[in-house]
Amino acid sequence: MGKNKIDKKTMDQFILENIGKHNIDIVKLTSLHFDISRQTVYRHIKNLINEGYLTTTGEKRITSYILSKKTHGLFFDLGTNIDEELIWRNSVKPLIPDLPANIIDILHYGVAEMVNNVIDHSGATELRIIIEYDYNKIQILVIDNGIGIFTKVQNDFNLADKRHAILEIAKGKLTSDPSKHSGEGIFFTSRMFDVFIILSDDLIFSGHYNNDLLFDGDTPLKGTIVTMRIGRRVNRTMKEIFDRFTPDIDSGKFGFTKTTIPVKIMQYEGESLVSRSQAKRLITRFDQFQEVVLDFEGVKIIGQPFADEVFRVFRNEHIQTHIYPINTNEDIDKMISHVTRDSKK
Repeated sequence: MGKNKIDKKTMDQFILENIGKHNIDIVKLTSLHFDISRQTVYRHIKNLINEGYLTTTGEKRITSYILSKKTHGLFFDLGTNIDEELIWRNSVKPLIPDLPANIIDILHYGVAEMVNNVIDHSGATELRIIIEYDYNKIQILVIDNGIGIFTKVQNDFNLADKRHAILEIAKGKLTSDPSKHSGEGIFFTSRMFDVFIILSDDLIFSGHYNNDLLFDGDTPLKGTIVTMRIGRRVNRTMKEIFDRFTPDIDSGKFGFTKTTIPVKIMQYEGESLVSRSQAKRLITRFDQFQEVVLDFEGVKIIGQPFADEVFRVFRNEHIQTHIYPINTNEDIDKMISHVTRDSKK
């Protein structure tokens, strides 16, 4: 392979896509992959630095490379007459690099939904949007100085704890003003992006549920920060996400009828899921859906009262709503079978 002329674009792409995990040994990795000299790789890297794709870091003896990042910041006074579409079209979109249409659509949807939430619900006076991107990914932060999303949800729905707000947001269809909002924005946006995180007070909501519920901070964060990140070459589309949670047109049923809930977000600081009161918090608003998928990943055990309330009592009272547990272990399966055994006779 070393005797063949290697296309510059092919090698550049290999370097840029692997630099994240091989920022120190990228020269060695590229040399072995293409069977070329390290001097040739160094020349390519130098060109990528000159073209603005890479930046050097570290000392001379231990030089490493990182992707160059471009950052743009926007500020909006919410006392003026603005809306989410004007912010996207006139301010955000012109700062976004050349991207495939499916990524542009997802960014458009995410920015519009999150900015609309700020304008209509946050009580904020200021809005900031930060756009960051490198060769592999693009990230947009929507930041406001309002009441905080979890406090807002707690107040609007009379919840006993702000942490309960995270559970309700995860379900979807949560809105205090159904005449203007469907309550679907956060649910769908969180599933379109590779990373979706809401940070407010001292709580975190992660759309992919791989973050802790609480974070450490000297003082609670005032307002809300929403982070949306997606790879620049992913094939995901908005339609794919919508279709996953809405029935096929041929079924004759329309709308947002299916939700997936990570049960582990109910385990506050290691609490076990044992009581009926916990179960009742979980099943609140389940009757708004035709299908509820309960993801038990990260949950080791559930108590008999908890299981009975979800899988027997609720099912018997709401036969139109189907509950499907996934990622269960043997203990959870046994408990579900135990509480549903008599109802199947």
